[in-house]
Amino acid sequence: MAAPPSFFGLVPHEEPATADYELIDRANVGAARVGLSWPAIEPRKDRFDWRTTDRLIGGFASRGITVLPLLNGNPRWLPGTWTKPPVGSARQQRAWMEFVAAAVERYGAGGTYWQAAYGIQFPGSASPRPISTWQVWNEENGPKHFHPRPSVGKYAKLVRITAQAIERHDPGAKIVTGGMASEPTGKGGIDAWTYVRKLMGRRSARRSVDHVALHPYARNEREIASHVKKVRRALKKGGKRKAQVWITELGWSSRPRGGGKLAKTAKQQAKLLKRSYQLLERKRRRWKIGGVYWYTWRDFKSGICDWCPHAGLVTRGRSPKPAYRKYRRVARG
Repeated sequence: MAAPPSFFGLVPHEEPATADYELIDRANVGAARVGLSWPAIEPRKDRFDWRTTDRLIGGFASRGITVLPLLNGNPRWLPGTWTKPPVGSARQQRAWMEFVAAAVERYGAGGTYWQAAYGIQFPGSASPRPISTWQVWNEENGPKHFHPRPSVGKYAKLVRITAQAIERHDPGAKIVTGGMASEPTGKGGIDAWTYVRKLMGRRSARRSVDHVALHPYARNEREIASHVKKVRRALKKGGKRKAQVWITELGWSSRPRGGGKLAKTAKQQAKLLKRSYQLLERKRRRWKIGGVYWYTWRDFKSGICDWCPHAGLVTRGRSPKPAYRKYRRVARG
């Protein structure tokens, strides 16, 4: 059977404009991963600003696109940096749980956003699409995103309190881990499969997590297959063999300078996209793949890594690349 539309995902780096959405519609995108940055949404204690996330979640939902929200970030009014998980004190944990609960109350099943604001913002659009799966943090197995260094114990605590906050308001919702880089660089980085095995070795995490996410940035589709198989073996050993693997970031640059193994030509980028999606769709039942999200939608000026600014399916000026046309074909089925 063909994969459902939600199998073909996308990770926008910036908020899409109307011109972007028109191209996204034509590309047959079925899912989008949207960041719910705690510092941006609650810049001051108990002062929530949902305007940006309303536009993003509503914009995709109005086109029948499923949204996977990414919960992350630590606000300035709490100790620590943006990438420090809020588990160091009872105050931090309580504040995080309040933020998560507020997000679920707004965008989850029966959420207040769907009952009023959505219909006003997007009249006559597709039916509401309440959030049913929530992603917790990003690349927690690498030092870049988990300050001061990766800690399975701290992350296990984070997913446990997140699950508690979500279950109180939407018992049927699912939780997927942050997307783990296959082989993160930097001091203290832990391979994704090793991290999964250790995380599933903790009872609280095993009970809180429904699925795991992977960012298999690799040279080619064969290396991606190797990474997915290693994670599946780790899940089996950890007693979570039924859990899905979600590929919440996958991509290559279309600029063959800088970026190491991820720097390709535009034609190579397109070829790797096609081969990777076809492989993962073909093996989705055997490997229990929940979805594949391309990073990113559109090129941007500068970014968080050397190859990222040129990883888009379209250029900064929104001209479709060869990768856009390949994506459109594989998502069409």
